[in-house]
Amino acid sequence: MTARPTLESGAEWGLGEVRRLPVRCRSKRRTPALALLACIALMAGCASAPPASDTAIALEGQFDGIGATAVLDPKSRFTGSPYADVARSGLFAVRGLDDCELAVLAGGEDSFAVRMAALGAAQHSIRIQALVFNGDESGLRVAEVLKQKKAAGLDVRIIVDAFSNPALQSQWMYFDLKQHGIEVEGYEAMALQWLNEVPIPNLTPHYDPEQLDKRFHEKLWIIDGETDHGIAVTGGMNIGNEYFRANPEDPDRTWRDQDVVVRGTILNDLVDAFDRNFDYFVEVKKSRGIFNTNLYWDATRAVLDETGMLPISYTTDPAIEANVTRMEARRPTLDYRPATCRFLQNRPRLKETYIQQAYLKLIERAKREILIANAYFVPTPTLARALKAAAQRCVSVRLISNSPDTNDLPEISLVGRGHYGDLLSVNETAVVQACANPDAGIRIWEWVGQSPDEPARSQGTMHSKFAVFDGERSLVGSYNLDPRSERLNSESALVFRQPRLAKQLRAAFLDHDLRFSREVTPKLAASFEAPEDVIQRFRKSLAELFRDEL
Repeated sequence: MTARPTLESGAEWGLGEVRRLPVRCRSKRRTPALALLACIALMAGCASAPPASDTAIALEGQFDGIGATAVLDPKSRFTGSPYADVARSGLFAVRGLDDCELAVLAGGEDSFAVRMAALGAAQHSIRIQALVFNGDESGLRVAEVLKQKKAAGLDVRIIVDAFSNPALQSQWMYFDLKQHGIEVEGYEAMALQWLNEVPIPNLTPHYDPEQLDKRFHEKLWIIDGETDHGIAVTGGMNIGNEYFRANPEDPDRTWRDQDVVVRGTILNDLVDAFDRNFDYFVEVKKSRGIFNTNLYWDATRAVLDETGMLPISYTTDPAIEANVTRMEARRPTLDYRPATCRFLQNRPRLKETYIQQAYLKLIERAKREILIANAYFVPTPTLARALKAAAQRCVSVRLISNSPDTNDLPEISLVGRGHYGDLLSVNETAVVQACANPDAGIRIWEWVGQSPDEPARSQGTMHSKFAVFDGERSLVGSYNLDPRSERLNSESALVFRQPRLAKQLRAAFLDHDLRFSREVTPKLAASFEAPEDVIQRFRKSLAELFRDEL
């Protein structure tokens, strides 16, 4: 991709009006271990604060003293992978105002409209990665356009996590994409993807005995990324009806999530991150010898060439399909702003921790306000200490996460609740009490999906993963503040400094998200830590057993 001294409007993408300033120089979705926890989801309960895990303790020393530096610092101030051939390859360069423009997307409806407009306008290449790519009405519409673009000669590449998408209709959709010539990594026909997941000493690159439990959680939607007119969407959303809010009649499947749309030469970094993941799957298969699943697909492909492609039918809801069509026709206004940006990629199999480091840098550098919206919140001891230290610097710390009633993986909220009392206790310290800032301290809300003026809950899971620091710096990505993102899932995030964009995210947090949330008082936090009901105590204890796998 070449540099763009100026960035044209979004008209070529069919994205409607663009306001801009001049450029200046989770469930089936996580891990098989959760199958045992499925029974817990029907019970009520809570979790007490656990002791520090071995993983968290091991990570603490790695982050000592990094808070005094900025997240946009030189690479040398970040701890890289211990593997020499990896080094700091997941930490991309800082991009200036000429190289990065961003627009904040208001929600799933806007994200779907922008994604589909960009997809329809694609001329060269399409790169899409998501943990979840559902074979539902919105996912099938995406697949339909992907097949059209492949037939038109575009390079179309997809990465999914097939283990996180066990539904038969989704698996058939992946097969259909492959029989139309589209590369779908992370999925193999006849459920053979497990052959690529089993770690084999001396064969698997950077052998990791925990590889089976390490999932590919990044969310990247990159269109024509190697050109000077490319566009990308990244953030927290997977591909499916719940993320795009395609069925508002079902509150449980109407989620709150956060994406941003990106353009500029920073797309080089998103392309590199995607290609690094894609190449990993290719290299693993090559290392398997006679168990290379490409050999089996080549045989399948030869049969399909003789017989013709298999006809595949799907079960869909006409009402939801009609809504998907209406959503696709929308043209949301995009308020692009030039920003100082950095893209981060975490691959735990390669022992990368850049997003953890970025969070700590941002928290420890904050002077006035920290706003964190995170779907799955189970803080490490290091993160908890950083948040409390910020409060003792008289910073206003505000946090929103799911309640067990809205979390698609309620056991995570149960474990996370056990940390509330410890975090809120900092407000009673003399240091915080003496702060001149009346908002100093930590306050926590749980997303309940219902505003005070609504008779019933209208929204399901809060799936966002974003944060705003001092109304100036922001982080949006796929990274959850929980053990799985810390040590198991591959993740990505975009950090940027742009006051106008931070203001928009801040407004979403304060004006929208808090309205659908309930504040956790110290009394309520104490009740979470000491449940009286025996079923609640059982649920709490069982969730704790799996806290590092959640």
